[in-house]
Amino acid sequence: LATEHDRAYRDLLLTQARYRAYVTATSDSDINRAVAYFADCRPIDREKLTRAYIYKGAVMDELGHPDSAMLYYKHAEATAAPDDYFNLGYVNLRIAELYQKVFFKDSAVVSRMKVASGYFNAISDSALMMTTIGTQGLYDEYVGIDSAMILLNKAISLGRKLDSSSRFFYQSKLAGIYFYNKDYNRAKDLSLDIILNGDGYCDEDQYFYYAARSYVKLNLIDSAVWVMSMIPPPLNAVDSMNMHLLMADIAQFSHKYQQFAYHSHIADSIDKHMLRRSAKSLLTDLELNYDAHQREKALAADSLTSLILVICICLLIIAVIIILTFLIIRRMISKYEAQLGETRTELEKLIGEIHSTRLKLESERRIYRHQLFEKNNELAASSKRCRELEQMDKSVAAIVRYRLAALNEIYENIRIKSTSEDVKKRQLTLVSTVKELYEKRGILHKQPKASFWDNLKLSLDGEYEGLVTFIEKNYPNLTEKDLHLFMLSCADFPNPIIKICMNLTSDVTVSKNKKKLMKEKIGLDMRIADFIQMFLEGKIPH
Repeated sequence: LATEHDRAYRDLLLTQARYRAYVTATSDSDINRAVAYFADCRPIDREKLTRAYIYKGAVMDELGHPDSAMLYYKHAEATAAPDDYFNLGYVNLRIAELYQKVFFKDSAVVSRMKVASGYFNAISDSALMMTTIGTQGLYDEYVGIDSAMILLNKAISLGRKLDSSSRFFYQSKLAGIYFYNKDYNRAKDLSLDIILNGDGYCDEDQYFYYAARSYVKLNLIDSAVWVMSMIPPPLNAVDSMNMHLLMADIAQFSHKYQQFAYHSHIADSIDKHMLRRSAKSLLTDLELNYDAHQREKALAADSLTSLILVICICLLIIAVIIILTFLIIRRMISKYEAQLGETRTELEKLIGEIHSTRLKLESERRIYRHQLFEKNNELAASSKRCRELEQMDKSVAAIVRYRLAALNEIYENIRIKSTSEDVKKRQLTLVSTVKELYEKRGILHKQPKASFWDNLKLSLDGEYEGLVTFIEKNYPNLTEKDLHLFMLSCADFPNPIIKICMNLTSDVTVSKNKKKLMKEKIGLDMRIADFIQMFLEGKIPH
């Protein structure tokens, strides 16, 4: 609980847990802290604020303030997001139960329960749907017996599907409706099911009396006595009244009219006593509501008095601050006026100095302008000389390229003549092809044209007994770029020339591509020169 948010959320969860565990609230301090925090925090957490309002209303209801409870329930309904079906359904359920507690026969109970049931149906919450439908059935018990039985049966059916113990409460209420409508068999069956399967899950013991009295009405006294043996001792006035009614039924069946009259009289007395206590409880609730309203009015009056006092103090403080501020400003104005006079004198002196400096600078500017004109003339002459030198550099570079091409041509002729047995044949084929490439001068600027590759292929096939044709036929996986690299290597071009012809980045890249060609594409771990030698010696069939 390191942060205020954690502490507020803890207070909300603690209040929620106590309410769900049926621990009656004795104070609203915990939930007040949660409501205060989530109402003020930004950004607003609508879901938590909605829940805080709901359980604030529930606590106020348990503390005996239904009006305040209704107010907070309405706050929760207004705060909830439109798609927060659970909280919207739950707050409608709480409002319906509040109406049911204060104005039991009011039609608002049914309307609110129907709205809650619609929300719970949207999120498929069967447990809460059972609660809303069951509560509608309990309300309809005082309006229409048939609709009450239909709704209670639906609630019990949902409870069976969910295997929920809450169904036994509605089953007990339905058994009472059947009993008072003289359908004793159904009343007895529903009550026996609770006795055998739900004993301990229902928070009232009336189902024992419905079962026993139904057996009496069906002339099954032994079964009635058997049920009576399992009835717990009466814990409240309702249980005592039901016990005397049961004894009166047995006495009537046994024709013991004196005992029948005695037990009937006691049951009637208990019933009247409960009515008087109920009226007294209602008066107590009204008194508590009135006291709460008076306390709220007193608090509002105290708050208003405190507010007026605070406003007066604030106005007094503001007036003092204004007077002090006015005095300080007057003093500062006098000080600034004196400083302003001194500054004006210094400024006039400075303006005179600036004027004399400006005249001096204009004289110097004319001198510098003349010097700048002379420098510009010198710069123009220098630029002209630079252009002449650049032209000379281009001429020298062209001469160097031509000489380099000639040297490479001589080198190639010497290589071909030193490695071939048939000098004349080489002069007519490979030498002429290479010479043509160098004479074009395109090798230094762009890749050779397609005609060069065709001539080079013919020359190499003639020189090396159809080597290039053999490679194309037996190694179809080679790309056009691979064949060009192979032919340049067979013609013994130096790596710098191959780099330019193949548009590669460096001589090292040329060497790597040669090794990759032989090892990965042709499948032989050897140099291209060794491969040519083996081909000419017939060690590679062709």
